[in-house]
Amino acid sequence: MQSQLNTPVLEQLIDLLQSSYSVEEACKTIEPLVRQLFPHEIGAIFVMNSSKNLLEAIATWGSIPLTSDSVFSPHECLALRRGQAHLVDDTHYCLNCQHIRANSPAVETFCVPMITHGEAVGLLSVSSLQRGRIAQTRQLAEKVAKHIGLALANLKLRETLQTQTFRDPLTKLYNRRYLEECLEREIRKSQRKPQPIGVILLEIDGMEQLNDRFGQAMADFLLREIGFLLPSQIRTSDIACRYGGQQFLLLLPEAALAVTQRRAEQMRQRIEQLSLEYRGQSLGSVTISVGVASFAEHGKTAKEVLQAAQIALNLAIAGGRDRVVTAS
Repeated sequence: MQSQLNTPVLEQLIDLLQSSYSVEEACKTIEPLVRQLFPHEIGAIFVMNSSKNLLEAIATWGSIPLTSDSVFSPHECLALRRGQAHLVDDTHYCLNCQHIRANSPAVETFCVPMITHGEAVGLLSVSSLQRGRIAQTRQLAEKVAKHIGLALANLKLRETLQTQTFRDPLTKLYNRRYLEECLEREIRKSQRKPQPIGVILLEIDGMEQLNDRFGQAMADFLLREIGFLLPSQIRTSDIACRYGGQQFLLLLPEAALAVTQRRAEQMRQRIEQLSLEYRGQSLGSVTISVGVASFAEHGKTAKEVLQAAQIALNLAIAGGRDRVVTAS
């Protein structure tokens, strides 16, 4: 009877999970629906972190505080260690999972691992204050765990593929493809509500000489260091990408030209102050040449603005490098 009553809610949960675009969106979907599916129980949905060494509750429900720790290691759960559901029908006399709190008032606990393609992605934990209650919800709990686990695994795979598509594997910054898509999107937004968009195109000076002196591994090291530095020097709304070779590009939505110029000069000075060593040898002073452009002052399309920034960068290089040049 209970299974029939819960069928519409379960179908709604499955539908929303399948239509979720990200793990974060799915997590927001889960809690209100599992609360309806298990109205008389205390429970939580736990998700495995990317390092596979911790589980964290992303949804909790119940009339009393959670009977489990909200964060714990996989080895603390017997269900995860055994790779199958673990039922404790008397918490005072049976072997409990270590993440179940010792002073928990629950009489029964039921842990169901979410295992997809042989890999654990999370855990559904349900507890009851009433003996025999889990027997009525066990089958439902296993169904819910199966569907949530499958959805989370698929969403994590999608996010991984998106990361591989839009990230430069060496520097972990966004790549040129992602940058060009973002610039097009920002330009469309700017056309609806006129706002400037700053573009900073920078190139590491003397990379060929450093490469000849230290080798390709050093060049990769330097690119990674610059890639690590750039995000820390910009706003969260700005975008840093590896544009190609030793070039990087920063996109600054809603930044006036004067602000973009100032940021470019600050970036040039910050990189010059770096003190880098590679295998015990100092790389000396690292300098950059920078081209600055702004939408819509230097172009009405993404292509025109990027070309303006490239021309400005070429002028900075021709002018002796280690300088910032603004498009004219």
